[in-house]
Amino acid sequence: MKNGIKANLNSLHLSDIYTLMLFAMYKIKEIPDYAVLSELCYLLDGSNLTRLLTYFAGRTVKFPSAEDFTVMSNALLLYQYINIDGESLANAQTKLNIESKKTRDKVTELYLQLLPIMKEYNIDRSQIQKNGK
Repeated sequence: MKNGIKANLNSLHLSDIYTLMLFAMYKIKEIPDYAVLSELCYLLDGSNLTRLLTYFAGRTVKFPSAEDFTVMSNALLLYQYINIDGESLANAQTKLNIESKKTRDKVTELYLQLLPIMKEYNIDRSQIQKNGK
């Protein structure tokens, strides 16, 4: 029996070991938010998972939904088209090519909320390097 467990453990990939560790932590600590952590092992390699856990240790993090992420990226594109490229709102909305009026309205509403925020920051695009570094 002991050799069977050792053989099974030796056959695990690093992501499987991290998953097992995080799943055990979830079960022992009984913190429901920990349940999703074991899935991160299959999305990130070991060093990135370790960095993520180190950076966010002890914090609760909530990720935006895919829809929220898409709406925000479109609102920022709308900002670029209008405030940087000088397009009209109607032309900028057409360039986004969003078919759903509901989604288009969400994007426009978020764009309007971004305006006072963006005025507070001078975003120098020359300072942004390739590969997000």
